[in-house]
Amino acid sequence: VCVNGMSFSRRDSLWANAALVVTVSPNDKVLAPYKKEHGVLAGLAFQRDMERRAATMGGGNFTVPVQRLTDFVAGRPSESSPSSSYRLGIKPAACHEIYPEPMVAALRDAIVNHFDKKMPGFLCEEGLLHGVETRTSSPVRITRDPETFEAIGLQRLFPSGEGAGFAGGIVSAAVDGLSVADAVLDALELSTSTSPPQWKDANAVGFNY
Repeated sequence: VCVNGMSFSRRDSLWANAALVVTVSPNDKVLAPYKKEHGVLAGLAFQRDMERRAATMGGGNFTVPVQRLTDFVAGRPSESSPSSSYRLGIKPAACHEIYPEPMVAALRDAIVNHFDKKMPGFLCEEGLLHGVETRTSSPVRITRDPETFEAIGLQRLFPSGEGAGFAGGIVSAAVDGLSVADAVLDALELSTSTSPPQWKDANAVGFNY
């Protein structure tokens, strides 16, 4: 099971939400056992493992395990929870047990030393974590030529955005789309720009083996 946030156009629901995520890079130790068994698909195997753990902790039927923010920081299971916008059911649990310790430590540090200091009151019993958000970016990247943006070994295919592993959110996906659009125009000799394309200086994010 995995979750993702949403909001109504009028922003008038009872809840506000945001994803708390940790960057997992190809050379991070948490991926080492997955790389040994799954090679370049290590990120995908890791993603599935987290989702499987969440499904098991929730008890099945797409019930999502949840944990009060204060309990997550303290490392104790939640025995109750405030209301949630998730409609298929929630179960108070020990969400900190889903993730490897380095990820838990990073999240706790962010909550206590960054979020709560910049937004006093962020760390409270009414804050509710839902597990897990594992789809912020693709765990596998389609390789592409850094100059033409075409897929390696397949001309006229231009991988872009989150699904191809070159973005990690709405804004970065949009920026990558602009970069690839410039590359497509160049490939089709339709570009009217006389200056170097801006995508030459762009940096992509995501897994890269």
